[in-house]
Amino acid sequence: MKSPRSLFHIILTFAVLLPFAAHAQTASLADKKPAKEEDKAMQETKNPAIQKLLGEAQDLQARHRYFDALAKLDEAEKLDPKDPNIPNIRGAIYLVPAVRDFEKAKVEFEKALALQPEALAPQFNLGELLFVKHDFAKAEAAFAALIKTYPKVQMQVRHLIAFKLLICQARQDKIDVANTTLKDNFTFMDDTPAYYFSKAALAYQSKKEGEAKEWLEKANIIFKTGENAPYLDSLMEVRWVPNILLPPDGAAPAPTLVPPAEVVK
Repeated sequence: MKSPRSLFHIILTFAVLLPFAAHAQTASLADKKPAKEEDKAMQETKNPAIQKLLGEAQDLQARHRYFDALAKLDEAEKLDPKDPNIPNIRGAIYLVPAVRDFEKAKVEFEKALALQPEALAPQFNLGELLFVKHDFAKAEAAFAALIKTYPKVQMQVRHLIAFKLLICQARQDKIDVANTTLKDNFTFMDDTPAYYFSKAALAYQSKKEGEAKEWLEKANIIFKTGENAPYLDSLMEVRWVPNILLPPDGAAPAPTLVPPAEVVK
């Protein structure tokens, strides 16, 4: 069984999600055969050479060698320009805080979606793009649509989407709606930390930082670091939890990383 972290990576980076953000798995969006709803984000790339290159790209991404990872994707694209995993993973790299280029990420996710319109991964990533841009109204609509369209997606993935939906609602001060999202989707008995992180998110929005930290401590006691990671990443993206790679809330995005060959001397 894949861990919640690897499932997250599969969606987000798979995109690159091959086992994510860094560890991606050799799952692919390229298979055009009808798939079960819960499998639509994880269809496998058939070409072994492309699988190898995508795996290498994810490994390089995990080691923060982003330009080398992009080069591997360029190689893969030459073998099959219509493999939707390639632009999806490339877009995920453009969302990494050290790289962060919203326009390029959007182009790649839209390309991946055009290549496989029924796939969950690029749709999630387009919602994630809105989320990290703090366009919470549009991100809320995107995540709500995903939950409605893919009601049988794996619990770990569904919970992450619902959690991001809750954050979007909270950041718009729709606290009653966010509480309903919590009650409709999570309990303290779940196999994911979504309940605890949702409680923390609502506390942060209400300026109750001490209470929020107590909920995070409970999650850390019950769940493993890898299980908490995608939820903690979301709190960092909305600046409730510090991340030195992200600019302060309301500040302009950090400059796009420039490849060494392009640096003006």
